[in-house]
Amino acid sequence: MNLTKAQSAEAGLALDRAPRTVTTLLVGKLLCSGTIEHLCRVRNVSVTGMMLETHYTLGYGNWVTVELRSGDRLQGSVVWSSEGRAGVEFTQPIDVDYILAQAKAGLDRFCGPAPRAPRFDVTCAARITCFGRPIDVTLENISQSGARITLSKPPREDTEIILSVPGLPSRRCTTRWSSEDKAGLIFLEPISYNDLAPWLEHCNLDS
Repeated sequence: MNLTKAQSAEAGLALDRAPRTVTTLLVGKLLCSGTIEHLCRVRNVSVTGMMLETHYTLGYGNWVTVELRSGDRLQGSVVWSSEGRAGVEFTQPIDVDYILAQAKAGLDRFCGPAPRAPRFDVTCAARITCFGRPIDVTLENISQSGARITLSKPPREDTEIILSVPGLPSRRCTTRWSSEDKAGLIFLEPISYNDLAPWLEHCNLDS
């Protein structure tokens, strides 16, 4: 079928306006009813919606917000869900190219062994090993790339230690900063999503 020049231009504009689905993998913080936050991954994103991976069970009609590491927030309601996944329809169309560009800029800006990632408040007993000496600490928050701990005498900045948290693999890390009774840690290797997400859900059930 031959198209006139005007028809071809119209078809091109229609294609430009059509929702475009992009397969990607963006880690974010899932917020829904209540104040508890959950770790999630955005698998597919389009102008009108996204598919999430999460260990938190979502139901049809649930209102959700996903905060990405760039600070952008994607909001909408759940239109389908299955074990570990959910489809979300946005309240209004988004600029997919902008969201992906912001996510890439965030990774480039915080590149290195421990890129910035969504951080979650927790309160649990943990232990660090510093110069071969075990020290009991309290874990205050955690992300895939780092954590904050409380203890009476924090190690100095740039000290290499091992953090042991019940239910998670031990991590080699360095102190990024320390104060009178707290220290911020950077993991030398990030915690995998598949390790951290179910651990956080277990903490939420216990809280």
